[in-house]
Amino acid sequence: MDYFPTEEQEMIIDTVRTFVQRELVPHEDEVEQLDDVPSELVEEIRQKALKAGIYAANMPEELGGGGLDNLTMAMVDRAFGWTQYALHYVVARPSNILQACTGTQVEEYLLPTIRGERVDCLAMSEPDAGSDVRGMACRAVRDGDDYVISGTKHFISHA
Repeated sequence: MDYFPTEEQEMIIDTVRTFVQRELVPHEDEVEQLDDVPSELVEEIRQKALKAGIYAANMPEELGGGGLDNLTMAMVDRAFGWTQYALHYVVARPSNILQACTGTQVEEYLLPTIRGERVDCLAMSEPDAGSDVRGMACRAVRDGDDYVISGTKHFISHA
């Protein structure tokens, strides 16, 4: 299958490539030495990504996101692949699961995350199941107005 990006997709990819080269690659050695992305750098990169219009590009436009389709997002991810994942992840889009928010959750979680004011995290991996959702043992059981959570998670994204 031959595929040629549209003019708009080319502009988006060029924007991401430029962002990667100017804003992410210069920090690779520091992140490698620290084995961490300092919180000040996380915020600096997030703000620059917001300004560049590439943060939350996967979220619908009507919610304040970029409204990019899956194919264009795949191209964006490929362009981000030219830097360390730890740095790319700072600019990574909010989890699509946030689109399942309803009622007050939209104002409390979804919209602030799209605006870069909150950070979502995903706790899926478990010691005995990895990321196999069918093998997960962790449970949340309602207890009155609360939930009792039993089990262990690790490798929590964005935590």
